[in-house]
Amino acid sequence: MSKRFTWLEKLELILPGFSGYKKRELVREDDRLLRGYLVKLLTDAKNYLEEAASIMSEYDFTLAKKINTLASNVRLASDKLRFAESGYAPHYNIVKVDLPNLEEMKRLDEELVSIVNEILNLSKSVKEAASVSTVKVELLNKIGEYLSKVDDIMGRRIKVLRGVG
Repeated sequence: MSKRFTWLEKLELILPGFSGYKKRELVREDDRLLRGYLVKLLTDAKNYLEEAASIMSEYDFTLAKKINTLASNVRLASDKLRFAESGYAPHYNIVKVDLPNLEEMKRLDEELVSIVNEILNLSKSVKEAASVSTVKVELLNKIGEYLSKVDDIMGRRIKVLRGVG
């Protein structure tokens, strides 16, 4: 993310011993902002699914139950993103989180953008289809597949931060 730096922040970026810390902190901040954006999108998707489940409960209770379960899974993915590790490690920790690890973590989070956008779009489609009571199970299965991809990326993210992957 591009940011305008104050003169003090510019100084922090060139001071020996402090510049590495500042660069890592900037990557962590970028990551936090990106995850916040993704959490908002997933929350919107969850809300669309909950509205669809509410509408469908009048026509097909079993399908409404599936949609509600899917909304819970979207909420779980959102919470995993919201509370994901930020790349801080205690001073005496065996595994150090360096700039390459943080960059890889941020790259993995950037992969999530297109996946989460697909989840949001499919959730909108489910809500629209529910308003005319024609929700197709294929839509729900696709959302489930995308949620599996989110879970996979979050697992890879944890491995990167723990020095395993």
